[in-house]
Amino acid sequence: MALISMQEKKILIVEDEGVVALSLQAVLTKMGYSVAGIAVTGAEAISLATAHRPDVILMDIHIKGDMDGIQTTEKINALMDVPVIFLTAYADDETVKRAIKTGSFSYLVKPYNPRELYSNIELAIYRRRMRDRAGSNRENVELLLTKAPDAGIILDMQNAVVFANSAAETLLGWTQEELRGKKFFSQVSPTVSTAAGPVDETVKGLLSLEALHYLPPLAKVTTKSGRLRTVAIKTGFIREDVGDNRHLLVLMQEHISPL
Repeated sequence: MALISMQEKKILIVEDEGVVALSLQAVLTKMGYSVAGIAVTGAEAISLATAHRPDVILMDIHIKGDMDGIQTTEKINALMDVPVIFLTAYADDETVKRAIKTGSFSYLVKPYNPRELYSNIELAIYRRRMRDRAGSNRENVELLLTKAPDAGIILDMQNAVVFANSAAETLLGWTQEELRGKKFFSQVSPTVSTAAGPVDETVKGLLSLEALHYLPPLAKVTTKSGRLRTVAIKTGFIREDVGDNRHLLVLMQEHISPL
């Protein structure tokens, strides 16, 4: 199985049996893939996936630690879009159902066939690239926002800014490069505005718990210069083609109080 031009295709192995992991690494290397790392726990898998952004993750379902492979995949899905291929010696109905719910690419039962493994990896990479080329929902939203008059910001589920349009730059004073990766609620500090009347008692109670990030319909936000601006806010989740929603759209329009 001689392969060429695969140096850039990175595979992350999540497997807690050392002999199996090293054997798998040898097989992948022989196929021409680059192994981004070997993780034995869910926490290690998340850390390596975040650091190396692999093209595919080979995930054993039964691994060490407080998360199994399925729970680990759910957490990785919340951070990035990467195909996951489950490798496991167990194929009971309940496990299969849990695996399917993660939106994983495929499910291979050990002992796996190297040719079957190769074809699954290549197909996973191909489908991912075709989906990216066609334009994801998030990309379509970003394209629309480049022409929108309202300030538009896209956040991931960790509250980090992944996109800001030019109207957001004008409103807040930061460039998209300065905002990207920053924690939105820390950077912009949105607070409830009383410009439209007193704050709802339920909202007051929830905010007093200090247990949630809240985007009110009318808020005061802090700009780069330290100025407070009152804005009307609309929010919505960006729908994903597979898996759970992973991005939040925040639209802001400066609120002008009536005379």
